[in-house]
Amino acid sequence: MTADAQKMMPPKGKGFFWLVLVIVPILILGGAELILRWFDYDGNLDLVVKKTVFGKEYYTLNREVARRYFSQKGIAIPEAYDDLFEVHKRPNTKRVFMLGESTMAGFPFDYNATAPRLLHDRLAQLLPQYNIEVVNVGLSAINSYTSLDFIKELVNYQPDAFVLYLGHNEFYGAMGIGSTEYLGQWRWLVNSYLQMRHSRLFLLVRDAAVAVLNFFRPSVTPRESTLMEAMVREKIIPYQSKDYRIARGNYEENLKDIIAVARDHHVPIIVSTLVSNIRDQEPLQASFSENISDEAKLRWNNAFAQGKSQKASGNFKEAIVHLQDAIGIDSGNADAHFQLAACFDTLGAYPEAKREYGKARDYDGLRFRASSEFNVLIRSICRQEYIPVADAELGFEQQSSHGLVGANLMLEHLHPNFDGYFLLAKTFFQAFVDNDILVPPEAWKWDRNLSDEQFRQLSGVTDFDMEVARYRISRLTSGWPFHPVAGSKSEYHPENKIQELAVRYARKQIAWSQARYDLADWYARQGEFRKALGEYYAVSKITPYYYYPSMLMGDMYRMLKEDSTAESIYRKALAMQESPFIHVRLGMMYFEQEKTDKAIREFEETLAADANGSEKMDVRSRSTAYYFLGLAYGKSGNIGKARTHLQLALQVDPKNEDAKKMLAKIPQ
Repeated sequence: MTADAQKMMPPKGKGFFWLVLVIVPILILGGAELILRWFDYDGNLDLVVKKTVFGKEYYTLNREVARRYFSQKGIAIPEAYDDLFEVHKRPNTKRVFMLGESTMAGFPFDYNATAPRLLHDRLAQLLPQYNIEVVNVGLSAINSYTSLDFIKELVNYQPDAFVLYLGHNEFYGAMGIGSTEYLGQWRWLVNSYLQMRHSRLFLLVRDAAVAVLNFFRPSVTPRESTLMEAMVREKIIPYQSKDYRIARGNYEENLKDIIAVARDHHVPIIVSTLVSNIRDQEPLQASFSENISDEAKLRWNNAFAQGKSQKASGNFKEAIVHLQDAIGIDSGNADAHFQLAACFDTLGAYPEAKREYGKARDYDGLRFRASSEFNVLIRSICRQEYIPVADAELGFEQQSSHGLVGANLMLEHLHPNFDGYFLLAKTFFQAFVDNDILVPPEAWKWDRNLSDEQFRQLSGVTDFDMEVARYRISRLTSGWPFHPVAGSKSEYHPENKIQELAVRYARKQIAWSQARYDLADWYARQGEFRKALGEYYAVSKITPYYYYPSMLMGDMYRMLKEDSTAESIYRKALAMQESPFIHVRLGMMYFEQEKTDKAIREFEETLAADANGSEKMDVRSRSTAYYFLGLAYGKSGNIGKARTHLQLALQVDPKNEDAKKMLAKIPQ
């Protein structure tokens, strides 16, 4: 409309024109949003979803929630755990959400060997009067932006406590300053993006933009690269550089916001310090300080080479002199600090070794390990905010020779081994006790406390878990950044059934539970019933609502001639589900024990459960149940019922030769 036309319009017409000009675009955009929601564009990215298990509805984490934060093509997007927690929280339930990165998730382990699951074992053992729910919200390749995003939603699900282990991924986790999922250095921009991604229209625009970028800029990520490799955009971020300070500052503000969200909703939160391998992990990417001259680099290289040569010859004191000369030329190169630390370590100068190992980690240009400043920051903020600290760093140092954390508790640069995860869970647990979180001091049932060895047995962790971890770590450490020369991943040749199934599971060729069932079956065929029992127990811990693994545990106890324990396990399985397969096992056991009345009752229950329940026996199993019920009635002297049930066995399965033979022996 021209200016002259607008002047000729009456005042009411002008108002209507501007009203239409404003409302129409809003209606168009709103309609587009509604249409996209109707078609469920981009799927469900809610953090918490509902899941029905054996007729009961639970909450669980959405396994695909990480798609909120990853848009680049060609990477394996991490999946969240699907721990269950009640939709209708009971009064005696204590619910704990565990937030963090890959260490909280438990890499390279799964389920029973993770810190959240190990913490659950301790809480459930010492608080038997409560229903304990520990939900693992850890996710690989994320950082404090994601945890802040998560906690804003989790406060709506009646948490009793949060535990936070967070900080190693601040540079390369999704939306980190050195990440391939980079959105910028400004917190307000990243947090605004996280708010806008709730709009399906925004997601459509984002996906279109990403598609265009990917078309003109093909992915340069190696096809077989690990997630660790795929997330790195900036390979060198010098200590105290501008990018370093920005990332540290963003972490500080995000951590404060996380604490504020928990406090505003009156939910206690425990924040853990961070641990990493300083003794046995060389710097991943050493670099010279900024603005150092070529002449100084040459002098540094000469001094460093002499230091390494003297160290290799066993002349550690001479090596120290040369390495200190190198540090005097450039104190920011991590390699000299690490080699110097190793010399001090060998000579027994442990305080000096610890100092230099710490500097080697801090000056490592590839920032996969949080520098010492992050723990200083965690302690400072928690002290100011009166927030309990689970001091994992101190705990690991106390369990390490001379306070030098290395391969005794760590697998590579920062992920704990099973001993390390066990210690981490114990540290979290102690923070609950020391700070009266979850329950008052008198609620703990210390008479039920177990030794560490007993808690290890309670965990359900077996050789299978260790082999899965070994395979994953071998794959991770065989390429960049652990080996600077690009090459194929290390060959892992399975040498036994455990390793074969571990590799198949790690490669997602078989489900976790099925791998353990197959391994247990193999153990049982070898006569190793105790090991088979361990695998069934491991599955039963993850599926406490499902009778099947518990029933198989009962079978193994029977094979071990421990009938009383088998009976108890069968009864627990029956409490989960009225299955004919459990009743028939009890019937067989009582029949063999010549407890005829009990056997009859269980066989009758078998057939009733088969007729009325959701689970049906096959023809052969049903015929067998009738057959043994007939035998039991025969033993009790009730010949009429014996004949009747043997005839029913044949009606169900005319090929039941045992029933034919027995029926022929019974007089008319």
